[in-house]
Amino acid sequence: MKRILLSILSAMIVFALVACGGNKVDDSASKKYITKAEKIVSLLNEGKYKEVHEMFDNKMKAGLPEDQMTKLTPIIEKSGTFEKIDKSSVEEKDGLYVVILVAKYSKENRVFTVTFNDKEEVAGLFIK
Repeated sequence: MKRILLSILSAMIVFALVACGGNKVDDSASKKYITKAEKIVSLLNEGKYKEVHEMFDNKMKAGLPEDQMTKLTPIIEKSGTFEKIDKSSVEEKDGLYVVILVAKYSKENRVFTVTFNDKEEVAGLFIK
């Protein structure tokens, strides 16, 4: 358990650092990656972890096995009913596209950070 949390935390820190120093992307790329990230949030809200896991790159698949993703359920359920995406932004750094979505739920907001690699696979996922 501690090893898994440490792996997830390490990945989050790396991708948070990537997100801090990125470049803005053009509108078409921005819309494409925001749409992909919104789909991931939707699948997570529905508990469709297998579908999300299939979108991961090899490092994410190894770092966050599908059976461990069920630990996200209490976090998402604690937020209440999903209402909408309030804000979104996309930045690019070193070939990675970092999408930040602020999702409004009935009880509290969640910030999803989804990082995509050059193959449009999920290279990072963070929920705050």
